[in-house]
Amino acid sequence: MNGGVLIDLGRQIFVRNFYLKFIAIILTLALYIWVSEDRETVVAAHAPVQMVVPDDMMLVSEPLDRVTVTIRGRWSDIDRFDTGDMDPIRLDLSPADDETVVSITPDMIRVPPALRVTDVEPDNIYVELEPEITRTVPLEPQVSGSAADSYTVEDIRVRPETITIRGPQSRVEQIDEIQTERVDISGQTDSIEREVRPRIEDGLVTAELDEPIVVTVDIETEEITETLSAIPVEGVNTRYRTTVEPAEADVTVYGPQSTIEQLDLDLIRGEIDLTEEDERPPGAFSRGAEVVNLPSDVEFRRIHPERFRVTTEAVAESQDDDIADGDGDDADL
Repeated sequence: MNGGVLIDLGRQIFVRNFYLKFIAIILTLALYIWVSEDRETVVAAHAPVQMVVPDDMMLVSEPLDRVTVTIRGRWSDIDRFDTGDMDPIRLDLSPADDETVVSITPDMIRVPPALRVTDVEPDNIYVELEPEITRTVPLEPQVSGSAADSYTVEDIRVRPETITIRGPQSRVEQIDEIQTERVDISGQTDSIEREVRPRIEDGLVTAELDEPIVVTVDIETEEITETLSAIPVEGVNTRYRTTVEPAEADVTVYGPQSTIEQLDLDLIRGEIDLTEEDERPPGAFSRGAEVVNLPSDVEFRRIHPERFRVTTEAVAESQDDDIADGDGDDADL
């Protein structure tokens, strides 16, 4: 075979239908790469766990919300499978599983037929169940801080007085009372009322509330006993000129500290009613006094001295005339 024949043969092989041959080579190369890359692959994914607890029972052991699974298969199949759409692993517990270990096996996990689950981690879970019960216990209102100076807490009430709780039997039976959230009374001078929530520290125990919980704190000023000195004492309801000895007295009162501290002593006085004596001739006698102008929430306790010497004397007619004339002058003015 001479050189010309070889050249002609080469042209027929490489040049004739060049584009078709080039495309075929590219497709063959791509198919080779795809086949070589689509080999068996292993990936890890998370599968959700659904634990189904029987009615009137509660899971008291640590729950399991997902497991790690190992999936094996060809890369192309794995690539088409969205691990986020995996169905939950359903663990149907029974009352017999009150304290046991439940296994989780690969056949519980659903994957496409071309894939298979080779491992599950963890492959078991400890299960402890208890009967679910309810119990009614007292509510204990709680406060923090202190009322303002000279004010005290007279009473603390909560409504309702009891609360129904629900949870695992062993935990509910250990609870004798439920405390409320704390109500801060720092610096308060008035009674307050607050809606609060129950404080339940056990996450498996819940409260059944039919109405809001309300804590009422009655705050009142502190009650004190105080002696007021040098309170003037005078005779009243008489036409006579009167002299009272002693002219001043000490008055002991009892009531709210804030009210007593703000008393206007210029308004408070002792009065001796001389209505009956006004019908008798002037003279000297002993009488008791009544303290007037005390606030309604301040209680009179005693006055010292208890008796006063009262002297009455008639007013001279000339003085009466002067008084009358004086009134007339004032009228002229």
